Amino acid sequence: MPAWAAAAMPVAPSRPARPRCAPTRATADFQAAPAAGRGGGGRARGRGGGRGGRSDGPAVDWRRRAPTPDGRGPGRGRGRGRGVSEASFPPPFVVLPPPRAWRLFNVSVPVDADAGKDDGVTVCDGLADAASARLGNAGQALRLDPASITVVRKSFDARKGPHPPRFSYVVDVDGAAVTAGGVTKVREVAGRTERAPDDPPPGPLLPRAGAAAGAPPARTAIVVGGGPCGLFAALALAGAGVKPILLERGRAVEHRGRDIGALYVRSLLDPESNISYGEGGAGTWSDGKLTTRIGRNAGDVRAVLATLAAAGAPQSTLTSGKPHLGTDRLVRILANLRQSLLDAGGEVRFSARVVALTTSGGGTATGVTLADGTTLTAPAIVMAPGHSARDTYAALADAGAALEAKPCAVGFRHEAPQSLIDVARYGELAEAVGRGKGPVPVADYQLATQVVVRAQAGEKGSAARDVYSFCMCPGGQVVPTSTSTDELCVNGMSFSARGSPWANAALVVGVGPADWAHLTPAHGPLAGVEFQREIERAAAAAGGGALKCPVQRVDDFLEGASTPRAVADLPRSSYRLGVTSADLTTLYPPSITAALKAAIARFDRDLPGFASSASLLHGVETRTSAPVRIVRNESTGQCVNMGGLFPAGEGAGYAGGIVSAAVDGARAAAKVVAALRAG
Repeated sequence: MPAWAAAAMPVAPSRPARPRCAPTRATADFQAAPAAGRGGGGRARGRGGGRGGRSDGPAVDWRRRAPTPDGRGPGRGRGRGRGVSEASFPPPFVVLPPPRAWRLFNVSVPVDADAGKDDGVTVCDGLADAASARLGNAGQALRLDPASITVVRKSFDARKGPHPPRFSYVVDVDGAAVTAGGVTKVREVAGRTERAPDDPPPGPLLPRAGAAAGAPPARTAIVVGGGPCGLFAALALAGAGVKPILLERGRAVEHRGRDIGALYVRSLLDPESNISYGEGGAGTWSDGKLTTRIGRNAGDVRAVLATLAAAGAPQSTLTSGKPHLGTDRLVRILANLRQSLLDAGGEVRFSARVVALTTSGGGTATGVTLADGTTLTAPAIVMAPGHSARDTYAALADAGAALEAKPCAVGFRHEAPQSLIDVARYGELAEAVGRGKGPVPVADYQLATQVVVRAQAGEKGSAARDVYSFCMCPGGQVVPTSTSTDELCVNGMSFSARGSPWANAALVVGVGPADWAHLTPAHGPLAGVEFQREIERAAAAAGGGALKCPVQRVDDFLEGASTPRAVADLPRSSYRLGVTSADLTTLYPPSITAALKAAIARFDRDLPGFASSASLLHGVETRTSAPVRIVRNESTGQCVNMGGLFPAGEGAGYAGGIVSAAVDGARAAAKVVAALRAG
């Protein structure tokens, strides 16, 4: 892990379980101090007896609030219980100074009292009132100045329950302001009112100008792939004084935009500059979600968000519970990050497709060969391809790099009117969405279930299948992510305002090596790639060519209607290259189709209208993640059988999404720096 991340990574304090005999309340001015021991307490809640257990430090008689001379607990109790000493629950009467700030969680503000979804920084009067009510107590009314409050996180809570949808905050309140307001005791409750951490948040990962300029060949690294993983790996390398040579097979983001425009207007697909390939990777033409399962409070996640904010993302990126950028913002941010890398002394090459990996006699990666015949060498290679870089996987297999099959997910892209989703999620408040211009966020959803599918024709046994929504794009559109005209796959994207009349999301089923076992003898670890290709070819044929998308009404799909409706009888689609009415039940193996049908019926109960005649399925969504992994040693970060090769990111099988890929890239850079220093 890079030093910036290690220094900022929060360490969760140990919180031993509180024994039943201990007080249940703690206040700020009476706080526990650590001590060693294993005894104390004694028996409780039985026939009335028990000596206190032995302790290695002074035990505490909770009745007298004083240590016992022999280290034993208070003696007789009511029945059997475990011993208590200062190690398990120390005395609560050690005075600690007031904290720098109090962190308050789940502070709710009604929609009509809030500044709205687009303002994640301003402390409105409604928020100040709610924070004051939380910290004040009986006989100690408090009125906080909004200037004493800092927003840490802002989310919109639309969960069903006794309360209407509302904004929910995490805030820090200045401790001196609380004391000045006359509050002398604050009840600390984990996950509700805590002492705010004193460590400042990590800064951006932008290298200083000239940081890698003049680096010798021994301090040079090749980075393959200009997506978030490769880009953040290059930034971190430059910051450490290692010159990165960033190779991207596609074009710079401003030129890439023109190529995608030609795809939409004239149906001209550039196989090297499209929605999958080019600066920023596939995530550039997406919703630009910045959510991650790593955890928003992790130091390296916060550093990635800080870097994006420094490069032009709105400051609400740092506070939003569900931050997203949208394609329009990502284009500007990527250009700024590229300039920072160049200013630091890094090198960026576009239209630089890697076709081969060069190795030494000992099996160490030493360089790459590009499609134009150029050969580059370096002591370290960060391999950060996108999950669509199938020819790169083949080149790695030819070079002997260790590859293994990995589960992924396949399915369709579900599209419905955004107004339908707004009403299902918000009820009467749906009118406040205003096509992305209102005070509340455009409604989204996340659905998941598991279904047991019986053996279908030609299949063996029954199996449990995970089915879930993925990459939901509120106010978005369905887009083609194909890299060749004989294979069709789709994805979703949104602009920052999320103002489109449609909502779309992938609806996918988990698949794995068992689903492509019939392809393994011929394709080895790349059998999953061939499985994807077969489905995409079938979808292209069903669409009739020219990247037209096969579609079917959701209710027809559930009923198994094999006769396609006329396109005029279908809901309008956002897909701009044209649609073809088709029977989508024929595109996947029967067990996958059965799992999708069962899940859609369940999801319609959770989200009314999901399976209605207003909803449309688009085929197919196959590239949710890579079906192959470049196997690495987690200690060194290098490929297990090829030194000098550092696999990272989504295409290598180690991330999913913009932020997790960026984090993995920065971590890979730290491994490279450590290896170069070790010689």
